[in-house]
Amino acid sequence: MAAASFIAGVIVAGAGTASATAGPQATFYVSNAPGHEGYGGQWQWGCRNASYSTIASAVAVAPNASTIIVCPGTYNESVTITGKSLNLLGQGATIAVPNNAGDDSQGVVFMGSATAGSALRGFTITGAEAEAVYADGTSNLTIDGNRIIGNDLSCQNAAAASAGNDCGEALHLDAVTNSRITNNYLTANTGGILLTDGIPEGSTGQSAFGFYTQYAGPSSGNLIAGNSAIDNLWDCGITLPSHNSDAVSPEGTPQPSQGGVYDNTIIDNVSIGNATAPGSGGGAGILVAAPFPGTGSYDNLIENNRVEGNGLAGVTIHSHAPDQDVNGNRIIGNIVGTNALDGNSADGGPGDSDFGALGTIGILVGSVTAVTGTVIAGNVITNNATGIWTTDDVSGDFTHNFFANDTVSASTSNLP
Repeated sequence: MAAASFIAGVIVAGAGTASATAGPQATFYVSNAPGHEGYGGQWQWGCRNASYSTIASAVAVAPNASTIIVCPGTYNESVTITGKSLNLLGQGATIAVPNNAGDDSQGVVFMGSATAGSALRGFTITGAEAEAVYADGTSNLTIDGNRIIGNDLSCQNAAAASAGNDCGEALHLDAVTNSRITNNYLTANTGGILLTDGIPEGSTGQSAFGFYTQYAGPSSGNLIAGNSAIDNLWDCGITLPSHNSDAVSPEGTPQPSQGGVYDNTIIDNVSIGNATAPGSGGGAGILVAAPFPGTGSYDNLIENNRVEGNGLAGVTIHSHAPDQDVNGNRIIGNIVGTNALDGNSADGGPGDSDFGALGTIGILVGSVTAVTGTVIAGNVITNNATGIWTTDDVSGDFTHNFFANDTVSASTSNLP
């Protein structure tokens, strides 16, 4: 009844027809099954009389701030939204992304600042060669209650992993701010959720497999909450790496208007069984990283998540080179089981060949330079060879953690 009432409210706000004529805040119905009975309620009539049989065709004509209701069925297409803000509501709808001999297909794309305020709710998305959902250079998105299953297909092999390909994971925010990624279920993808900060203008690197970023800037102020990233066998469950060499100045000062992954909240998520495929190279349950000079992933909050059974340490913070910033990250109140199952507890940085001897690890902070302001507090860490491991020059608050069946509760090392 609650869902029917909500949809009924949308219909009143629109033009009042099955597929509303174009106008401010119109409502459009999409159905590829004429005469569809639907689930019942007010929107059933709209589905039975829908004027659009593809999501893309409705997106093309819908004006800014419109709602597109996608009726039950499987839609074999990719959808790109640009130049306007739209609210996409799936009612038992599956987007099955078509692939043509290795084209780097994506599922749903939000491109540019004009898409700010868009929403994607209630879809199953599967079959993309690259990301299921990709957002670039936008803000205030809501991506809620979707099932994202079997995407990033081009990276699900050892050759792609060893080459260091970045498929963008299943759900990728690139230079995106103040958005809500909530209650999504992600499984059988290369990896789960990825937050990056684009690349500077004139750079040649890729932000995703086969898809060059168009925007550079921070990913900040985002809420990642209530998601389940489970058995994404080739990469991390939730990843916060900076890819923008302008995020930090050569003097080590953050440049938040240029780039950086900062002030994000990662709370109440489940990250289990990720990056455990043979040859995957490993991935953490939750990873914060700065891979090259000028990058910064700092001041993020990782709280009340459940993390276990992942290839690398459950929560990993890693800085690979000088002139980076991974300061001020907080890891608080998480439930951390056995992690680092692949025997390589770090993530491809200097000195990783030495980490394997540490065995399983709950939380790891490793950096080639000093890290300040780190908080690791109030976590429950169980059944690891080492509960918490840091390099010697990591400072902060490491109090009130509870350890059970960990061979070593906490330790440091002077490894590079």
